Amino acid sequence: MNKNSATYTFIFIVAICVVFGSAISLVHYSTLKTLAKNETLNRNRVVCNAFLLDVNGDSPQAYQQAIDQNIIFRTLSSDTRNFETFFKRDTNKSDVGFVFSGMGFWDRIEGIIVLTSDLSQVINIQFLDQKETPGLGARIEEKWFTDQFKDLEIDWTGRVDQRLIVGASSRPNLTNRVDAITGATQTSLALEKLLNSELNLFREMYNRYQSEKE
Repeated sequence: MNKNSATYTFIFIVAICVVFGSAISLVHYSTLKTLAKNETLNRNRVVCNAFLLDVNGDSPQAYQQAIDQNIIFRTLSSDTRNFETFFKRDTNKSDVGFVFSGMGFWDRIEGIIVLTSDLSQVINIQFLDQKETPGLGARIEEKWFTDQFKDLEIDWTGRVDQRLIVGASSRPNLTNRVDAITGATQTSLALEKLLNSELNLFREMYNRYQSEKE
């Protein structure tokens, strides 16, 4: 066959696509179990970090054991939304956490926020997934930023879009405000909007869940 012919070029391209496509598919399917295990490990690690649990080691089994011993899972549902919810096993208090998710500046942000049982304060916040700009918006995962949320009070009496404030405010000494990330104003604003929206929705479902238990 003439190597300069259109038929040869077409067959050659098809053959290359088949070979490389098959190789990529093989790698993909052969690593599915590993990817699933890594995803579970990451999720368990984030849950443990969010609830400040003591973990005996850094193995997948250690994180799973810490969760099995300390966390109860529930799904709080309404007609429009489901919240994956976590309750801490504790005889004195039952901190509650939930998975929040929504649009950041560039892409979806997903994380876990843990609150006191009366929803008055934030215990901790950790992120499961985000694709913000490295070195800027992606710094929301850094410890200095997430530590600001610890013991932060939630303003349930003020504006619904300012339960928590991420960034500057004209009112000094606010107990529901954290500093924004320098150079990442849009990510900070997107996170503020996301958290306030999710907190309002979760509070409604949580109160309903609590009343149904009584």
